[in-house]
Amino acid sequence: MRDTIPLPSESLIARLAPLAPVPGRPDLVAHQAPDVFAVWQTWEKESGAKQDIPYWATVWPAALMTARFLAAKPETVAGRTVLDFGCGGGVAGIASMKAGAARAIANDIDPVALWMAERNAVANGVFLQVEDRNLLESPPSPDWDVILVADLFYEKTVAETMLQWLGNARAQGAQVFIADASRPFSPRTGVKVLMEERYPTDADLEGSSERIVRLLAYLP
Repeated sequence: MRDTIPLPSESLIARLAPLAPVPGRPDLVAHQAPDVFAVWQTWEKESGAKQDIPYWATVWPAALMTARFLAAKPETVAGRTVLDFGCGGGVAGIASMKAGAARAIANDIDPVALWMAERNAVANGVFLQVEDRNLLESPPSPDWDVILVADLFYEKTVAETMLQWLGNARAQGAQVFIADASRPFSPRTGVKVLMEERYPTDADLEGSSERIVRLLAYLP
C-alpha cells in the first residue's frame, strides 16, 4: 500500500521532523516535528495532493508514558511478544524491544505511520514487525502476550468495538495496557490506574496546553 502513497521526502523529514531524543526517554530517538502542521502543509505541497494529518510526526504523551513505564518495568514485556496497537511512530514498540521483548509488532492502518515506525526502529537499532491490517476486523491472535494501546479512544463506536476486542484478548491470556490522554471514550471501569501525570501538549493540535495522561491495566 505504501507504494501507492507519496511518502514525505528525505529533505522534508530532515528539515521538519528530524530525529531527536524522546522526552523522558533520552536513550530513545524518534522523528519529531516541532510543528506538525508545517509537516502536513509541506507534504501536501510536495505531493500535490491532500494527505491525512501526519500523526506519526510527533511522539504523543500517551506513547511517552508507555515508554517510561516500560523502562521502569521491563519485566512487563521481557521475553514476550508485544503488539503496539495503533502504533503511530512506533515508540511503544521500540521501547518494548529495548526492554527485552522477544518480538514487537507495530500495527497501524496508516501506511505512512508504519514507514515512520520502521525508520524510528532502525534509528534505535531494533526491529519491528509491521502489520497494516485493521485488527478489529478479526479475532485477536493468541500469540500476543502483551498489547499496548496508546491514545485511541476518540470515537464511541470504535471505542466500544475496541474494548470488546481487547476483552477477548484478555480472555486468551494477553495483558493489556492502555495509555489514555483523557479522551472521551476511554474505559472508566474494569481498569487499574498504574500511572497518572500531566504532560504539556501542542495547543493547536490538542485544543489544550496540557493533558492528564493515565496508564491503565485493562482487567476484564
